[in-house]
Amino acid sequence: MNAVRTPFVAALLLALILPFAAVPPSVQASSRGASQALRPLTARQVAHRMTGEVYGFVPYWLETPQTVSGLRMDLLTTVSFFDVGFQRDGSLVRSSLGYLALVSDSSSAIIQAAHAVGVRADLTLASFGFLKNRSFLRSGSAQHRTIAQVAELVRSRGLDGVTVDFESVYQRDLPAFGRFVELLRQAIRAHNPAGRVTVAVGASQAGAAMAAAVLGDQADRVLIMGYDYRSDGSTTTGSTDPLVRRDGGMSLTWTLNLAAAAKLPMKRLILALPYYGMTWPTKTRAVGAAPDRAEYLVSPAYPIRISDVTLPAGASIGYDPVEAMAWVMTRDAHRHVWRQTYYDSPKALQAKFSLAKSRGLAGIGLWALGYDAGSINDWNAIAAVYRPPQHHKVVKKAPPVHRIRTRKTVVKHKRPVTHKRPVTHKRAKSMRAIAV
Repeated sequence: MNAVRTPFVAALLLALILPFAAVPPSVQASSRGASQALRPLTARQVAHRMTGEVYGFVPYWLETPQTVSGLRMDLLTTVSFFDVGFQRDGSLVRSSLGYLALVSDSSSAIIQAAHAVGVRADLTLASFGFLKNRSFLRSGSAQHRTIAQVAELVRSRGLDGVTVDFESVYQRDLPAFGRFVELLRQAIRAHNPAGRVTVAVGASQAGAAMAAAVLGDQADRVLIMGYDYRSDGSTTTGSTDPLVRRDGGMSLTWTLNLAAAAKLPMKRLILALPYYGMTWPTKTRAVGAAPDRAEYLVSPAYPIRISDVTLPAGASIGYDPVEAMAWVMTRDAHRHVWRQTYYDSPKALQAKFSLAKSRGLAGIGLWALGYDAGSINDWNAIAAVYRPPQHHKVVKKAPPVHRIRTRKTVVKHKRPVTHKRPVTHKRAKSMRAIAV
């Protein structure tokens, strides 16, 4: 279905439409960042404070020296740096902004902060396009070069694993893709026995087929990109990651039902959700109205970060419990159209986190950390579902002390002594018996 697009490609389109892709000079690579002594976590160092995994992506265009201070490491289990790519011969593109960000001081600070509390740090290996991926998967030398260079990069940066994001892979190339993932995992494990490989897949039938191809002994986790069910080309407005579609189309529930029907191991699946929504021009303010395509040249539909959603005076706001989405609608009096925006509020996120947990998934993912500007309410939504209940220590009262009663303690009223009674041997023995 066209509504489900390659999510990371769509995310990169966000970078073109919105000011996502600007990389501050401070994020450029530095020799200090690349040479710091960073080491991966051992299995014993990995924290298990959450009841499920929380996998957050850090895209290079949002990374700054301040990024680390906005991450709630106590509510994350993995951070993954997006992204590193490779050339036709398999060698990594070391001049790309994603690579430069990964070897920067700001990334070093994030890795150190994560490891300090037992949170894993991964890199995302990304490749887009059917033809590019087919050529790569048919070249043993290119794969060998990529695997060797990725393993070395993981080792030198003290990382804990790799997220493989190959979008647009022909179904007949899936066996080759599975072998590549298996060889990559072996290379990562050779350096770090606790290392992991996660594979990102789409939310459609093609994604389920890709997941099945790597969930033998190849990948440790499969991350389902549960977004872009609606886009600028959709026939209706609404959530980009609906819990259930009002119009009966594909949704998060549909995707997880598909995974269950395919007998995928749910405990190895992660459901990634978007920290962005969609906004459209419409002729009416009805929830779920059709987009006004005639307005696209002047007032197009576009994705929008959660942090950029505003509630201007006079706007209509609401919440749809069916799709689990918040919405805001404003009237453009000049253009005579409505602007409808749908996004995940903390209430919506909590409903979708709960869906993942109720289906027995390993956890949830976030695309992307920073799109919500570190909203405390969004962090609280994670805590509400995945933080263990706080057990308050009950202070028990000490049991009463049973004192030995002597002759003196039972005397309520002390009478005046008129004469002293001599303590005979028989009386002394009797007094010792009372004391015992």
